[in-house]
Amino acid sequence: MIYLLRHGETVANLEGRLQGRSDSPLTLKGVAQVRAIGALLREQIAEPSDFSVVCSPLGRARRSAAILCQALGLDTQTAACDPRLAEISFGDWDGLTVSKVEAAAPGAWAGRETDRWTFVAPGGESYDLVAARVGDWLKAQPVEARLIVVCHGAVSRVIRGLYAGLPPAVCVKLTQDQTNLYRLSGGRIEILKARLDSGAWPP
Repeated sequence: MIYLLRHGETVANLEGRLQGRSDSPLTLKGVAQVRAIGALLREQIAEPSDFSVVCSPLGRARRSAAILCQALGLDTQTAACDPRLAEISFGDWDGLTVSKVEAAAPGAWAGRETDRWTFVAPGGESYDLVAARVGDWLKAQPVEARLIVVCHGAVSRVIRGLYAGLPPAVCVKLTQDQTNLYRLSGGRIEILKARLDSGAWPP
């Protein structure tokens, strides 16, 4: 069983910047989102210590994992980082807004939207390349594994797409809401929704 979540909202998310391998701190709302998911997980899991927490090595995911562990009553250093869970790289576009990408390379973003799966930003990665490393990670997990995984929007899409055997065109359009908790079990994917009105927000 895998519980999958995206990191909380970041400053870059608010500013509409492509984060990729660059990083940005969580906003207060982002912290609250992770705490709300922690509260939801406490309702779903009788004993959080029965689960292993794994996260991307990027700062926003590690910070989210620490907040989540605290909400679950676990040591904040519990999460193990796996580089295969790092977000898709936008290469030269990391940290830029879409408008700046378009100003620097007119038509480039539209080209990406035409075929996200194979498109590679200058110096970056395609979804197809991400699927190769994420697929390696997913195959390495034993059937009996109990995991809580903190990652990113594109990586979450790829994990769910591979798990469900979805075609690439569907995979790249999957939801990536930062208050969604995805439960992958028995070949099924369920979406559980955290509530920011549950006392986690305002912080």
